[in-house]
Amino acid sequence: MTFAFSTSSRYASVAVFGRNDELLWCNRLDAPQSASSACMKLLEQVREEKGLEVENASLFVADLGPGSFTGVRVGIVLAKTFGYVYGAACAGTDAFDLVAVDRTVVLPLKRGEIFIRRPGEAPTQSTELPDGDFLGYGPAELEPTYPDASRFGGLLCGLPRVAPEELIPRYLIEPSISISKRPIPGAQA
Repeated sequence: MTFAFSTSSRYASVAVFGRNDELLWCNRLDAPQSASSACMKLLEQVREEKGLEVENASLFVADLGPGSFTGVRVGIVLAKTFGYVYGAACAGTDAFDLVAVDRTVVLPLKRGEIFIRRPGEAPTQSTELPDGDFLGYGPAELEPTYPDASRFGGLLCGLPRVAPEELIPRYLIEPSISISKRPIPGAQA
């Protein structure tokens, strides 16, 4: 059994897959800035509705981003923690693939900028929406399609398995965090 987490967007989603990557259960919650509690609620929901327990999983997968800096980490930390505690492997894929594998996908970057990933190409940064047909979320002109853990199903057999400690976010740009300009009292340099 595989438990999957996607937390890179405003929605937190959890999906459970059985043999042959059969989708057994999935759900998502609107969880801006509360992905961890939303995932825990979803895990409780799958336990109550289907009797599926994380300790029976042999694989934990997570959305590796791009997306919310903290949100991406929530799904990865859940997969890593469960994988470590229960001796299971981990895997992950990009948020682009959890929107659509075979279509052009647009994801937000920062104000006025987007990532565009065309099938078979590396993602690029832009301030303009691409021509033609595409999916994704972010720009106001776009009917949103968010990354969702249920879309891991067709990808699971091709994802390389790693030890929990090896599962890390995939950065397309450096995180936009800053270093304090003033020393923090009591902190060591």
